[in-house]
Amino acid sequence: MRLSQVLNRQHIGFMFKKHWIVQGKRVPIDTGVEEQLKAKGIQVEDALEFVKKEPERHERVTIVGPYEPAIPLDENHPDYKERPCYTLKNTNVLLEGISQAQVLTKTILAEDKLPPRIEELAEVPAPTAIHENIKKAILSANVFDTEQKKLPKIKDPVRPAYNFPRILGITDRRRNQILTNKLLQLVEKSSDSEVTQSRYVVNDVNCHTVFDKEDDLIQFQDVSNILVTSNKPVKHDTEKTVTFADIPDLYPVKHTVTLVEDHFYDDTSKYPIRPTVSVRHPHTTWLHYNSTEVSNIYETPVTKEQILGRALTHAFTVASSYAKQLHGEDVKDLPEPIYLNCIQTDGQKFHFGVLELNTLDVDGKEGTKNVWYSKNDLRLYESSCYFSGMPVLENYNNKVYGYINALYNC
Repeated sequence: MRLSQVLNRQHIGFMFKKHWIVQGKRVPIDTGVEEQLKAKGIQVEDALEFVKKEPERHERVTIVGPYEPAIPLDENHPDYKERPCYTLKNTNVLLEGISQAQVLTKTILAEDKLPPRIEELAEVPAPTAIHENIKKAILSANVFDTEQKKLPKIKDPVRPAYNFPRILGITDRRRNQILTNKLLQLVEKSSDSEVTQSRYVVNDVNCHTVFDKEDDLIQFQDVSNILVTSNKPVKHDTEKTVTFADIPDLYPVKHTVTLVEDHFYDDTSKYPIRPTVSVRHPHTTWLHYNSTEVSNIYETPVTKEQILGRALTHAFTVASSYAKQLHGEDVKDLPEPIYLNCIQTDGQKFHFGVLELNTLDVDGKEGTKNVWYSKNDLRLYESSCYFSGMPVLENYNNKVYGYINALYNC
């Protein structure tokens, strides 16, 4: 075979190995430096003997960092309790939805009905400029925002094994944050200055309530994405002729089904605003439903009933933690009702509710009960996307803003 330029080339790995072998057999050359140093009285040590010495052991220094190390979850943990606590967090839903929420909170339901004052304010027409700004807010949240993150994988029931290409876009968390904050800002702009000055708005605050029900200890841990507080408690004039849906019977399902048992918990309720703040009374709480974050513990799709039950448990968590801050941890029947407005949305559908909290004694079905007024499934728009390169908003519903404005100004 004829030698070519390619065949005459050296293999780098082979050359390195051969070079290593050659260099490893080199004999150190005596330069005479050691004799000259000894002649001058300078002590010379053998490098190999110096390496053999064990290094000095220094005492371990504890470095103070930004976070303290996590405490192991064992019996020595300060929050450990022998009695288990059934826990519901903001990322979980109840198996039976609104029915189970009624049983847990001892609440009767007024379906598709809000207090008359809210219904009256909702019918008041808003200026055209307000609705134009709402349309811009919808487009800003769904089309114009620059966030580009991986969206959930697309699944086709007919072709479950088909792997669709991943889509980059705006996440549901980001859409809800932009839309709800812009809607609240528009409501504040259109309201009287006396009303807005008596309100505080806080974002992403934690609420925690603990209560007993039929020998079971239950806790709700929830997050209010937007909490509007006022300088005085909310009052509603309710109708006495409303037909209420009574507390259902879940038999053979127990009321604690799908609630996770936890031995590490704090047995005191917590309201996010201290009692020394004058504008601390809860007025309206906004709850985001993000489909990528909220799920069943059994990985089944979230149903409409479960979404509605999530709003009731959320409102009960905020109102009951506030009630325990006012009257103490052991309060049962309240001296006067506590009202709380609640808005839940996934960015497109809106669920409005008003909770009348009368008691924290949720055992059984007799005695004083809480009341939940609700109006659900109001769609703000049908679709908001690019069509033929143009941003398009279809079927905008102006009634949704009327209810948001009514809840803020009631």
